[in-house]
Amino acid sequence: MLTNRISENPLLLREGWKTLISFQAEIKKITDQLKKGNMNPGIGNKPIGRGITESRSYGGARVYWRIRGDQPEILGISGKDNQQKVINEILQHFGGK
Repeated sequence: MLTNRISENPLLLREGWKTLISFQAEIKKITDQLKKGNMNPGIGNKPIGRGITESRSYGGARVYWRIRGDQPEILGISGKDNQQKVINEILQHFGGK
């Protein structure tokens, strides 16, 4: 099971919609891999802090997630252009939770 928590934050939701326009297929591939239990989806993972991971695709999509209990939670998605904005908001919104 995979939990999507993007809709809990208006900025993450807005940036997520912008990202989906360009990267829908790539984001689906990464999230499908997470659903199957692959904790190293895409072309690589990078910790962004506070137990949150960024997974990247060849085309530039980024999926931000963490494990809660034994299930992955999707916290945000971005492309390169809005990457730092999304990371900052994720760390602020989910970093202490």
